[in-house]
Amino acid sequence: MFTGVRSVLSRSGRRIGLLVAPFLVFAALAAWALSSPVGSSPDDDFHLTSIWCATGNSEYCAPSGDPGTRLVPPAVADPACFAYDADKSAGCQNRIDFTAGATEETERGNFAGGYPVVYYGTMSLFVGPDVHASVLVMRLINITLFVGLGVALYLLLPVNRRQILVWQWALTTVPLGLFVLSSNNPSAWALMGIGYGWLALLGFYEAYGRKRIGLGVVFLLTAVMASGSRSDATIFFVLAVFAAAILAFQSTRRYWLSSLLPVAGFVICALLFRSSRSVDVVTGGLDEQLTLGVLIPRIAYNLTEVPSIWTGIFGQSWGLGWLDTSMPAIVWASGLAALIGAGFVAARAGSVRKFIVVALGALALAVIPVTLLVLAGKDVGEDFQPRYLLPLVVVFTGAVFFTTARQTITFSRPQVWLVVIALSGANFVALHLNIRRYVTGIDALNADLDAGRQWWWQLIVTPNITWVVGSIAFGLALAILLPRQRETIPLTAELPAPVAAVNSPV
Repeated sequence: MFTGVRSVLSRSGRRIGLLVAPFLVFAALAAWALSSPVGSSPDDDFHLTSIWCATGNSEYCAPSGDPGTRLVPPAVADPACFAYDADKSAGCQNRIDFTAGATEETERGNFAGGYPVVYYGTMSLFVGPDVHASVLVMRLINITLFVGLGVALYLLLPVNRRQILVWQWALTTVPLGLFVLSSNNPSAWALMGIGYGWLALLGFYEAYGRKRIGLGVVFLLTAVMASGSRSDATIFFVLAVFAAAILAFQSTRRYWLSSLLPVAGFVICALLFRSSRSVDVVTGGLDEQLTLGVLIPRIAYNLTEVPSIWTGIFGQSWGLGWLDTSMPAIVWASGLAALIGAGFVAARAGSVRKFIVVALGALALAVIPVTLLVLAGKDVGEDFQPRYLLPLVVVFTGAVFFTTARQTITFSRPQVWLVVIALSGANFVALHLNIRRYVTGIDALNADLDAGRQWWWQLIVTPNITWVVGSIAFGLALAILLPRQRETIPLTAELPAPVAAVNSPV
C-alpha cells in the first residue's frame, strides 16, 4: 500500500516538476540576458544597427547621404566601449545617450545585404525609443522562442526521443550557449534553428497522427530561423537534416514520402541563402600561392589545434562576449567532464547508423573550420569562433543519445546527480564572472556583485539576485529534466499497435 502511495506521489511530483521546468529554464536564461549590457555580444554594433535599420528608413534609422552609412542612436552605433578590456566595466556607457534624439553615423550594418534579413527584420519589430528597453525585450523574445520550441518538441516527440532533446542542450550550452541564446546576436537563431530542427525532422519520420503534423511545422519554422539568421547556418542546417535522415532511414514508401519535408526545408534554405550575399567565402589568403609547401604545414597545424575550437564552447581558451571574458578551468573542465561521462554511457546503445552519423559529425567538426582557415591563410585562434560550430556540436551530441527501437539509455541516480552538480557548478561560476566583468570589471574580484557596481540595468533586480536566482533555476531545471533509469521508455511504446487480421480469433 505504502509503495503504491509513494509511486503516485512520485508521479504527481514529476508532473508538477515538468510544468515548472520551462519557467526555470526561462529564469536561468533571463539571468544571462541581464548579465551583460547592450553591445556585449561579438560585433553587436553591426547587428544592432542592422536590426534598427532592417526596414529601411525609419524614425530610429535615417539616411546619412552616403549609401554605405546610416544615422542611428549612439547607443546602437557604438555601445561596446568596454570591448577587449576585461578590467573595464560597462560603466563607460553612462556617457552614452540611450534615448531617442541624438544620432551617430555608422558604416557598420547589413546595408549591402551580407546577412539574411529574417532575423534582423523580426527583431526590428521591437525597436523603440529606449535602446535599453528594446535590447532587453529582444533578448527575452529569443529566450521565449527557445523555451517555447523546447516545450513544443517535448510534447510532440516520441517519448524516447525526449532524452535527446534534454541531454543535447544540457551538455553543450554552459557557458557559451547560454550566453548566445540570451543575446541579440543572430547566432541565437542559428543555434535554435539547427539544434531543434534536426530533432523535429527525426521525430517527423517516426511519429504518427497529429503530432507528426506539429513536428513538420516546427521543422519548417526552424529552417526559416536558421537560414534567416546566418548563411553558414544554412549549410549546417542541411548537414543536420542529413544526420536526421540517416538515423531515421528505412527502405519504405512512408520514409521516402516523408522525405518530401526536408526537400521543402532545402528549398527554404536555398531561397534565403540566395537572398544574402554573405556567400563570399573567406578569401583573404587566396592571394598567396597555395602550393603544397604552404598547404601541408598549415593543414597539419590547424588539424592539431582545431580541438581548441571545440573546447572553446565550454569556455576553454576562448572568452565570452568580445572574446574578452575568460572562464576559469573549473568551468570548462566541469562541462567537458559531464559531456564525456554522459556520452560514454549513451554510447553503449550503439548501432551502425548512429556510428556513421557520429563519425561524420566528428569529421565535419574538424574539416569545416580547417578548410575555411586554410583558404583564408589563417590559423586556429583567428576569425573562426566556437559559436559558429556550436549548432553542429549540439546536433552530434544529440546523435550520441539516439537509440533504436528496442534500446534504452539508462542513467543511475548518482550518475545523473554528478552531471547536475558539474553543470550547475559551472553555470554558477560562469554567470558570476560574466556579471562581474561588466559590473565592475574583472579585476575587482568580490563575491558580492552589488559592491562598488559601476553599471547595471535600471531594474529592481540586483546583480546578486540575478546571479543567485539564475543559478538555482538552472540547477533545478537540470534536476527535473534529466532522465533517470526508471524513466526511460522504449521507442516502441509510442508506435501504433498492429491492426488485427480479419480472420484472427476473438
